[in-house]
Amino acid sequence: MSELLPPNSTQLERIAAQVGVRATELPVIIRDLWNPETCPANLLPWLAWAWSVDEWSDAWSERQRRDTVKNALAVQRIKGTIGAVTRGLGALGLPVRVQEWFNQTPPGEPYTFRLLLDVDQSPLRQIDLVKILDVVATVKNLRSHLEGVLLAARSSAQVYSAAVAHSGNEIDITYVAPLLVINPTTLPLDGTITAGI
Repeated sequence: MSELLPPNSTQLERIAAQVGVRATELPVIIRDLWNPETCPANLLPWLAWAWSVDEWSDAWSERQRRDTVKNALAVQRIKGTIGAVTRGLGALGLPVRVQEWFNQTPPGEPYTFRLLLDVDQSPLRQIDLVKILDVVATVKNLRSHLEGVLLAARSSAQVYSAAVAHSGNEIDITYVAPLLVINPTTLPLDGTITAGI
């Protein structure tokens, strides 16, 4: 590369050319940088910027960030539809459903919608709700308005039951101390001998 420089090039230009040569020899596979699954985690914000991700937070888990980048192109294609809202919220990993005004009973105000959150065994923090509202505001169409967020909490548990069956006989055993008989003849204390019966 430095051979292409003119003879009157400055010292700075020659050094910059040498640095440029070394930069092109870096062992980086470009296709891995453009893949949300193989991109290094520290470069994900730049990939998100390149793919026009609207909402981004470094506080998200790595899985949430990768899923957000992965869904970015599909969300951009259908932006402004109910599918975009559903897909954008699905990238956050939160169980959110969208209910439009004509699917409500009784029907709601025209061009409004509700969010139905099914919270199961894990708490919904305020920061999660803020993320949800930010995503909805970014990908929804301009004529539709969020009417409210309804939380439904479910709790599941497992019930265990057991039974024991037992059959057998009941036997009573009585222990009687044995009598010790040494001789059929006993000697009384007075010295007379009597025959034992």
